Amino acid sequence: MNTYSKRRWIAVMIVCLAAVSCSSPETHLPTNLPQPTDTPLPQSTSTSAPTPVPSDLVWFAPNFGSRDYLELFTKPEWWSAARSRINVFQFYADNVIGEGSCPICGDNTFDAFVRADAFRKLTDWGLAIGLELGPIYPDWDCTSDVVFLNANKAIQNIESNGGVVTFLSMDEPFLYGQLDIDGRNCGYDMEETAAVTSHYIERVISAHPRISVGDIEPYPHFSIAELEEWILAIEDKGVTLAFFHLDVDTERVRVERKNVAADLQALQRFCREHRIPFGIILTSNWTASNSNRAYFDSTMEWIYTLKDAIGKPQHVIFQSWQGPTPSGAHEIPINLPQNDPSNYSHVQLIIKGLDVFDQ
Repeated sequence: MNTYSKRRWIAVMIVCLAAVSCSSPETHLPTNLPQPTDTPLPQSTSTSAPTPVPSDLVWFAPNFGSRDYLELFTKPEWWSAARSRINVFQFYADNVIGEGSCPICGDNTFDAFVRADAFRKLTDWGLAIGLELGPIYPDWDCTSDVVFLNANKAIQNIESNGGVVTFLSMDEPFLYGQLDIDGRNCGYDMEETAAVTSHYIERVISAHPRISVGDIEPYPHFSIAELEEWILAIEDKGVTLAFFHLDVDTERVRVERKNVAADLQALQRFCREHRIPFGIILTSNWTASNSNRAYFDSTMEWIYTLKDAIGKPQHVIFQSWQGPTPSGAHEIPINLPQNDPSNYSHVQLIIKGLDVFDQ
């Protein structure tokens, strides 16, 4: 992956809801946003109680189009040991909005998850459900209006089919507020991006009060000082992030010879001082992710580096978006099973990786 290392294509895959037309993005948005005046959106139809979660969390987010994604729900015995060590199962919004097509998702559609009874099973297994969708994508929505409706749609889909959404992870809003995608950008400075982001958080929590909303941002695309300034800009809008997850481009770290240990220690300390749970995404170096074995080995190398730098983060996120394969889907790595050392599965990586942290 390149400088904006996470899922730059996600923006063009999420479709607009029928009630909203997709127009060109605006180039400026006042920082003093009004309170939402939307017609109230329906609240969750789920009657299940939210899953209690501890402060230290292990997250699992399979790749969009992983070929055996649905088997996580039809063959639960194939990852029982790994599942017992996970707290949060996170979906990409593309997989669960249920509108339009998602070429990178393969056969992993909302309807397929419903047929597998995926959301209800996660609740029965005691796993909290997370959803990832950011407020800003410059090639189609700079205001968060369309994105909010899509987020609400995804939450409704999950909760009307037996699940309970506990976490919403924002996909790099600080980055997308200033990013140029195919010649289109929002033209925001940090203050304006923080205004849109905090507005989005407030709208989500107003519609779904039990959901905790946190942020994901890239390093070293942003320095630690810039990331700290960004978190403070959100706080200045009266919003505290429920968590902060770092997406580390390990190839840039290597090439630019970053002092990753010192930087991670500084950001971890800052988040602790601001009482924001700090997490690190565990994924492969994008130059070494063209097979299950390469993905596994590269991610394990990052895990050892991370352990030496800061130990086990408060949130540990096993997550893949690597692709595409020749099929067009983002498939790597395979998810199952947990007990075949020759296939280098994602759930085996979870077990091995957590063993390293717990040594």
